[in-house]
Amino acid sequence: MSNVLKIRCQFCNEVKDASEFYKMKSALGWGKRCKPCYADNQRKINYGITPEEYNKLLEEQGGTCANEACNYGKDDDHKWHGSLSVDHCHETGVVRGLLCQWCNTAEGYLKSSPEVAEGLAKYIRKHNGNTKQS
Repeated sequence: MSNVLKIRCQFCNEVKDASEFYKMKSALGWGKRCKPCYADNQRKINYGITPEEYNKLLEEQGGTCANEACNYGKDDDHKWHGSLSVDHCHETGVVRGLLCQWCNTAEGYLKSSPEVAEGLAKYIRKHNGNTKQS
């Protein structure tokens, strides 16, 4: 007999290992939703998209980051980041696409400004390979 704790997700109704649930402050000590159902619910609450809409975006992007210069889904570098993040306009709430965690974070730091991004790209090109190490 296995000592692995099994929990039934209250949304998809599947019985899964406890590792498929987030630890929560509850009587059981685990969340009521498995991790995939939790993510689906958060996307619905935060961005108004269903799992089907998320999967359609993912398929349209070929399972990769919407940033064409990014290698997410094409290399092993990004594997630990899990699923792609929903990128959206913070002013209108409109969903623009799915970005890997790195690109989504960078886009946020760049304040969604093409001018700031282009300025930084120009700076990187100017100094790429031109720095000396002591």
